[in-house]
Amino acid sequence: MRMHHEQTLVTMMIVLTLCMDGVVGVKWLALFRNTEKVWPSAKECRKANGLTADQIKLCQQNVDLMGTVSIASAQGVDACQKQFFDRRWNCSTIAQVPTLTKELKRGTREQAFTYAIASASLTHSMARACSVGITTKCSCGKLPHEAPTGDFKWGGCGDDVEFGLRFSELFTAYHNDKMSKNKKTMMNSHNTAAGNKIVSDSLTTACKCHGVSGSCSIKTCWKALADFGQIAETLKNKYGTAIEVKSTRKHGVHKFVSVNKFQKINTIPNDGLVYIKKSPDYCSLDRKLGSIGTKDRTCDPRSTGPGGCDIMCCGRGYESNDVTIVERCECKYYWCCYVKCKTCSKTIRLHTCR
Repeated sequence: MRMHHEQTLVTMMIVLTLCMDGVVGVKWLALFRNTEKVWPSAKECRKANGLTADQIKLCQQNVDLMGTVSIASAQGVDACQKQFFDRRWNCSTIAQVPTLTKELKRGTREQAFTYAIASASLTHSMARACSVGITTKCSCGKLPHEAPTGDFKWGGCGDDVEFGLRFSELFTAYHNDKMSKNKKTMMNSHNTAAGNKIVSDSLTTACKCHGVSGSCSIKTCWKALADFGQIAETLKNKYGTAIEVKSTRKHGVHKFVSVNKFQKINTIPNDGLVYIKKSPDYCSLDRKLGSIGTKDRTCDPRSTGPGGCDIMCCGRGYESNDVTIVERCECKYYWCCYVKCKTCSKTIRLHTCR
């Protein structure tokens, strides 16, 4: 069965490698609007859903996997917005895909993060989905070759990170020699690969005990990926340490080097994010730069961090208003089978940037 899975994967790679010729981008994140867990049919493999011609072919050949791709898109969009909810750039414009705003096209560190979180989400979702049997194209991850180092045995059904990585690479990032000389394509390709590497590096050992009355006389362990929230947090840290780069040619090969003369080539790690254009401060509305500004954004006057009013409002000050919120409260479950709630109102003070 495993040989069949590997042969299927190799065939997919050969077919798609022959037809793909550019880093596809992140327009496919528009699939987050598809709330169905099961992909309806091959008819939905269309450009209106943010898919390129090559992705449409892959979609049509793998309808059974497309529900997972949709889940990955929603997970990526949600993770991006959660990680940056208290920042001036709050990833809100990602919801406009397949239309990409300027900050996601100019080569900024925000673009770097978006490409990385998109590929990471797809790899993670596909690897996890394989272990629950969504398709015959993949199943459980390979058991480790090394002998167990503790009182346990290898078993269970680990995440198929190998298949997840290969599918994500097929779906998101291919380039030929001509395209690889383009700085933005090089940047997107690097950050896409960085997102995938952070996922694969998150593999850890998970275990389950077996025995009478909850005892752990037998322990089975397997390799599992970290929760995606942890991966998103790691990527946010990489965003904070992203390296501004420029393209250079050495021995006929195009590669990135840091624009900081004190940083050497080998300081750009495979799991690090890179960018080629400095970001605006995102304080004021500037469509040309992809900044929607922070006017009317809520802030916390007590905080000195990113979500604090001093930073969020960029020195313009803020206004405070009392707002009444009506919500469900004091909910009780009645057997069987309904929940009854009261309606409560409360007044809170909101602080918004001028």
